[in-house]
Amino acid sequence: MNGNITVFNFSGVYEEESFYRSDKSSCFCDAVTGDELTIKRAVKVLDMKDIPGTNCMCDDRAVLEIKEKILTDCLYGLHFIDSGNYHYMSYILLSMVKEPFSLIVFDHHPDMQPPMFGDILSCGGWVLKVLQDNPFVRDVHIIGADSKLISQLDEKDRSKVSFYNLDDIKSGLPKTEYPLYLSVDKDVVQRDELITNWDQGEMGKEELLDHIHSLMTDPDRKLIGVDICGECALDQEGIDVGAAIAGNDEFNLRVMSLAWK
Repeated sequence: MNGNITVFNFSGVYEEESFYRSDKSSCFCDAVTGDELTIKRAVKVLDMKDIPGTNCMCDDRAVLEIKEKILTDCLYGLHFIDSGNYHYMSYILLSMVKEPFSLIVFDHHPDMQPPMFGDILSCGGWVLKVLQDNPFVRDVHIIGADSKLISQLDEKDRSKVSFYNLDDIKSGLPKTEYPLYLSVDKDVVQRDELITNWDQGEMGKEELLDHIHSLMTDPDRKLIGVDICGECALDQEGIDVGAAIAGNDEFNLRVMSLAWK
């Protein structure tokens, strides 16, 4: 994985965060400082707010517009892709990978729902579409998905994926044979530690950070790229939005620190 970091700003929430900035005004930076760590990496912020048809579902025209904005040298890096409403970005990024790969996903949801209509790409069905459409995927591992949601999947689809609960990974993370792409939805974390805009799982925040670090630094794995989603919504009801944004901002900074430590 190269040193590029890309922030895909769909909802505007990243404008309220500062993890990717060297100051409070610039959308480009070459240094991020936190916890006495300075990460000297170029950060590219892509403004996606003007692309229609992207919230939860992504139509064909929007997919094309998104791909036009993705730079080739950004592909093999660290990507922040907004809230879980935009987790389908993993599918789009993976469609640009041209080598066999393994996929590990941390998510409270399997994201394997068949499309509601047609063949539209959605945040809730992107993993299934990777399995159906991507000729380079070799194995898929989903960690932390709700057991009830897993049981509701089509049996044939379910058999194509290895699922792990929190106890399953106490002895270690899944072994993978091929270059690895890692996709993380922060909704796998329990809500009293981090707030997203979806229902959430039971993993601890520190545990997730430990797993991310382990996969990023494993000398036996070639890491293609990493994406992180799970921001809260700016208009989310029933929460302290400012505090939720601050919590996600801090988490994102720590991921950057782990990635380039």
